[in-house]
Amino acid sequence: MLRRREFGRIRSALASSSHFQALAAADLDRLAELGRLQRLRHAEHAARSGARDDQLWIVLSGAVRVSSQAPGAKEYVYAVLGPGSYFGLATAVRHAAFTADAHAFGATDLAAFPGAALLAMLDERPRLWRHVSSLISRRLRLALLTLRDNSVAPLPERIARRLLGHALSSDLRGLTQVPVRMTQADLALMLGASRSRTNAALKILERRSLIRVGYRGITIIDLPGLRALAGPGIYAY
Repeated sequence: MLRRREFGRIRSALASSSHFQALAAADLDRLAELGRLQRLRHAEHAARSGARDDQLWIVLSGAVRVSSQAPGAKEYVYAVLGPGSYFGLATAVRHAAFTADAHAFGATDLAAFPGAALLAMLDERPRLWRHVSSLISRRLRLALLTLRDNSVAPLPERIARRLLGHALSSDLRGLTQVPVRMTQADLALMLGASRSRTNAALKILERRSLIRVGYRGITIIDLPGLRALAGPGIYAY
């Protein structure tokens, strides 16, 4: 079969994604064949709230900011998804409207998988429905844990859990430093905390040599130390 030029890049991204790397090699090959490369400029939309776009997207490079805002209300930021993460799975398999806005945070490359072709693949290989249900179930558990964390966990611990959750979408083996793409303002919105409290907690983690805060990003420099602070039950975004 003649494969598109981007096949190798998409296949490699799937194999290093914590969400998809457990699939059999033949399934990864078939999924990569369905993918189409989509390049976005900073702030360009991948999906809009209310749009019936039935694609699944996987982040290859850059990041995607997922948020929503009701008229007259404060914006809520769900996540800033980095390489290896995905969005749109539920809408792709249900043909439902997207419930948030997703736009690029910096120059970003995505792999887009058309819903109709994805459903056909799942029907051809019914065993993959179990993997789809597992991904959706994990996202539900992640949402419930986030609600719990934002209600009861101390802010430094919440930051540690959030940073690790975003970092864990990619294979971290062999890495000593892990960059996480997000602004301090977006992190505060995700945590439901003020910008000043979030900045103060980040400085505490910096003084403990766990992270380094930079422009439009935070780098984890002590992965075991941050894991110890975060505690158990971390799920990848």
